[in-house]
Amino acid sequence: MDNQFYCGAAREKITPPGSLLKNLRGLMDSQFGGIVDDLYVRAVALESKGKKMLLLSFDLDKVPDPEENLAFLEQHTGVEQEYILLASIHTHSAPVTGDRPYEGPNYIAQKPAEVQEATKEYEKLIREKMLSAAKKALEGLVPAVCGYGYGKSFVNVNRVGFYEVTDPSGKTGIYLGTGTNFEREADHTLFVLRFETLQGKPIAFFINYPVHNTVMILNGCGDGGKVGITSDLGGNVSQYMEQAYEGCVAIWSSGAAGDLNPVMSNQVYREDPVSGAPVESYEKEGCIAKSMLHTLSAHHFADVRKTVRRIENTRQEIELSAGIKWAVTPGEKEDESPVPYKVRVHKLQIGPVVLMGFSGEIYSGLGKELQRRSGEQNLVLVNHDASLLYNAGYIYGDDIFALKEQYAGEIVGMNHTWLQPGYIEDALAECIAGLLESRREKGREIKDEQS
Repeated sequence: MDNQFYCGAAREKITPPGSLLKNLRGLMDSQFGGIVDDLYVRAVALESKGKKMLLLSFDLDKVPDPEENLAFLEQHTGVEQEYILLASIHTHSAPVTGDRPYEGPNYIAQKPAEVQEATKEYEKLIREKMLSAAKKALEGLVPAVCGYGYGKSFVNVNRVGFYEVTDPSGKTGIYLGTGTNFEREADHTLFVLRFETLQGKPIAFFINYPVHNTVMILNGCGDGGKVGITSDLGGNVSQYMEQAYEGCVAIWSSGAAGDLNPVMSNQVYREDPVSGAPVESYEKEGCIAKSMLHTLSAHHFADVRKTVRRIENTRQEIELSAGIKWAVTPGEKEDESPVPYKVRVHKLQIGPVVLMGFSGEIYSGLGKELQRRSGEQNLVLVNHDASLLYNAGYIYGDDIFALKEQYAGEIVGMNHTWLQPGYIEDALAECIAGLLESRREKGREIKDEQS
């Protein structure tokens, strides 16, 4: 059997055409007034010992119709569904797609007919471009080597805020809210996989970093102060990489960023100068939002390139494996009936690196604990992997539930799903352990064959 490792990559533009733009809707029912930068679907194809893998990334907040799209890709490419990563970068300034009955203003089925029709047309475009990118990546497979490296990037901050609020009677207490909390831990770990030809020419990069793509959330960069479509921080860094390394495709993915925001954002949280209560506001001067985007993207891009330059551990023999498990725990009641809470856990092994995808938004603290419990040296967590398969939403541990009990108020994402305290960490850890055990058993088999 051929032990050579192969890689191919391609991207396709999924920026909505002008004919659809006015009838598409963004998060929180926002309307669009133009394009700040283009949106893309990116595909990296890998092959080793006859097994093929596809890493797909979308410049969207969530990938539409993951069940149908995974089956569609398997049918038309021959790549097994468990070997396909279907992740979004979670930009908050792109059209909403997919069925979202539990997301209030993001539920397209409740919007006017022209919005529903435009969304269906856009989803069709996304599917066509997705397949085109995947096929081009597979057709472009060439002998390759792979290496990885770790770095740091300080463009994120914990958004769990604590406010000292004084009520009208003069009594002061602590109020929990979304904010900018530099005292609370934020994981600054940056991870980069590099794929290149045997002659050293970059084919593709896979970047992972924990931060929300909300620099441009509800920006006023479009005509009439409407939202300008943008791939935000992650997508801009991908484009910077693709310009710097001509001909490559650079996927940016979100790590465990459920409670991590960019250090600068169009969404501002501050204390009321009188009461100290949290105040949320959005800057409508488009030039300010663009300046923040360009600044943070440049900082993050510099950190990525620094990490890339330090990658030396390239190797040519790469084992590929994949697996899926579901963490199922008791959940809240929906319409007086108990509803289970479920998270899809998806392993994609690329040599010594294990990508672990989650169908929701893992909080940073829970993510660090899951990595520790796994005992895996190179376990890379990927949020937003086929998120719309189930209403998983934000995924946090009992420490966050404890904050909810201790303080009044709440932070973004609380009470949006059926998640209940006392279960999810162990359930996820068991899924990860089971997926890693199958990999380790395979490793033992290979060693036995070689001895």
